[in-house]
Amino acid sequence: MPKSKRIKLTDIRIAIAKECIIYEDYSKETITRITKAYLTQIKKDGKDIEHWRKKRAVTESANATKVQFEIDKLKKEWHI
Repeated sequence: MPKSKRIKLTDIRIAIAKECIIYEDYSKETITRITKAYLTQIKKDGKDIEHWRKKRAVTESANATKVQFEIDKLKKEWHI
């Protein structure tokens, strides 16, 4: 079986940020819940996350902060 393309953690955060904007819920709990759902599905699909091959796992607080940054960027781009 050929090795699948690695997924960047930033791409996952952008997808999570888009969902948070859709649901209009930017709380740490929501970000964490969506992140866990994404990571579970990615693992089930047999994909690899590029960031984790080289570094330690990201904490919930750090992930929520970085997703919030992506949310702010998307809001500016979309003029929300």
